[in-house]
Amino acid sequence: MNNINEYQKIAKWLKEKRVQAGLTQVQLAKMIGRHPSFVGHYESGKRLEIVKFFEIVAALNAKPDDAISTCLEKIKDDPSATVTIVP
Repeated sequence: MNNINEYQKIAKWLKEKRVQAGLTQVQLAKMIGRHPSFVGHYESGKRLEIVKFFEIVAALNAKPDDAISTCLEKIKDDPSATVTIVP
C-alpha cells in the first residue's frame, strides 16, 4: 500500500469538507486558532497530527469516521493490508 496515497486521501477529504462548509483556509484557521498556512499544510498533505485532525473535523461539523473510512477502503479488498498515515 502506498502510505502517501492514503495520507493524500485524508488531506483531500479535509479540503472537500472545508469547501462544502463554505469556508476559506483563513476562516477555518481562525476557528481552530491556527495560522492559515497550517490549514494549507494539512490540505497539501504535508502534515497530519491526529489531535489537530480531530479539531479540524469538529470545526467542519464532519464525522471523523468518514475520514478514517476513506483511509481504510483498501482493507475491505485486502484484509492483510495495513494503513500508516504518517508520511
